[in-house]
Amino acid sequence: MQRHTMPRLLALATPFFVPLTAQAAEVSLSFGATLASEYVSNGLRYSDGPVLQPYVELGFAGFYAGAYTTNTDGDLVFYDRETGVSLGYRGEAESFSYDVALFYYVFDEAFDDTPIEDYAEAVFSGTVAASETFYVTGEIGIAPEYDQTDVSLRVDYYTPVEGLSVDATYGSVDANYGTWDYWSLGANYAVNETVGFGLAYHDSNATADVGTNADGLFVASLNVAFSFP
Repeated sequence: MQRHTMPRLLALATPFFVPLTAQAAEVSLSFGATLASEYVSNGLRYSDGPVLQPYVELGFAGFYAGAYTTNTDGDLVFYDRETGVSLGYRGEAESFSYDVALFYYVFDEAFDDTPIEDYAEAVFSGTVAASETFYVTGEIGIAPEYDQTDVSLRVDYYTPVEGLSVDATYGSVDANYGTWDYWSLGANYAVNETVGFGLAYHDSNATADVGTNADGLFVASLNVAFSFP
């Protein structure tokens, strides 16, 4: 049975064009959606075509609770839809920001004879602002259900072209069902504070017993995000 490695969509999409998360002592609401040509997570494919990934998040004084859902391809991963909920805390200290969260993932099984286990994952990330335009983020995800550790490093550069940023990620997954490395290169263009476009290249050295390798796949996306206040 194929195991799952979650991209933590909610944490990455709130909002996707803001480098650091402000900590406000008031209730905030964020919601939006990503329409992507494929669903790729950590170098593995979870769809064979377009996916719609809506999310919502409620925050107060750094604490937040959120949820997302996305369609998948049952022929690739044995489930037709995944849904995740999260509880976490974000904070800042000068040029450093951090995020500590607990995610729980639920799967709608595609086949009665292939059960998919729901599971929890603890995620810790920290971002250093090397300058006003260059950010480095380290992240670790721990899922005890599969003895899984996912460690990654990401760099983001906000170019002199207004609204245009580029990023690169390298990571490694070690679990009781396999080990592999993954990497990606991407570019994002924020039309305004609500709408943005993305294009990313994904690859990994994952073998067939782990999942379906992205194998040099380009993914295009349309992102829509709203935030109140």
